[in-house]
Amino acid sequence: MAEALEIQEIQDEFLREAGFNLTNLRNQIQLTYWSEQHFITQDLLELLPFGEILSNIRFYSYVDYSLDELISKANQTLLYWRLSGITQYDRSPVNQLSLFYDETFLWHYSVPSYQEEICSQIQLGHRVRFLSQFLLSQTEIEVEFNEIQLQTNLNDDFQFIYTDSNTYQYKFANLRWQPIHTILSFPLINPPTFSLPITVPNTLRRETEYQAYLNQVQGLPNNIHIQDHYWDSVDSTPANTLRPTRVNTPSTSSDTDYWTPTNSTHLCVCGTDICYCDT
Repeated sequence: MAEALEIQEIQDEFLREAGFNLTNLRNQIQLTYWSEQHFITQDLLELLPFGEILSNIRFYSYVDYSLDELISKANQTLLYWRLSGITQYDRSPVNQLSLFYDETFLWHYSVPSYQEEICSQIQLGHRVRFLSQFLLSQTEIEVEFNEIQLQTNLNDDFQFIYTDSNTYQYKFANLRWQPIHTILSFPLINPPTFSLPITVPNTLRRETEYQAYLNQVQGLPNNIHIQDHYWDSVDSTPANTLRPTRVNTPSTSSDTDYWTPTNSTHLCVCGTDICYCDT
């Protein structure tokens, strides 16, 4: 036993000197996890916006700019697993980690704090998403997003619902991101299929921790406020490893979320999610 503890101390010291800044998943209230181990690097955690509300702008900025960085941070965690000698219950090396959004935090803390803005953006035709799942294994990375939508009830009041949206996958063998699942169902209000959020929060007496993390989220830039002519003022060059769907330059004359591509041979009217063309 003493020899095992000494070996573990040597490993821990080596990892600290190697610069691994680790965080304990057990202490994160914005997410839940499935794995035999519960440590990842802090740098990887900071690239996973669990619990945040993502506007079109924030979502596409994440896809264009953060997915490549996510690869290197995920590799740090994989390296930590190997160097630390962490094993599963059967003594085999840890080889997979799945993270999920915490339903209580998202639906009973984060969403209510932005309720008016979320409703406004959806009614204007803008999509509002959230990170729902992150998968890391020895062979791939996968990120999944869900979309918040609205349903009207008998009193013509709005209720939040959610649907599947976008999933991106990175295979280490292929060295590139690929969209493997994209749903752009219309309308944004009263869609034909959807899921209902939980109605009863399960805080497990962690109300203080939930509120503290909500304060952190509220301290971030307002992720769901869309400014006019955003695309005219931002260089949104897509990441080289992802085949983007937005390849045209938006018009500077539109005050809406729709624009006409200037380098297309066909007549098209495009939003940030989809184009309608005469073909």
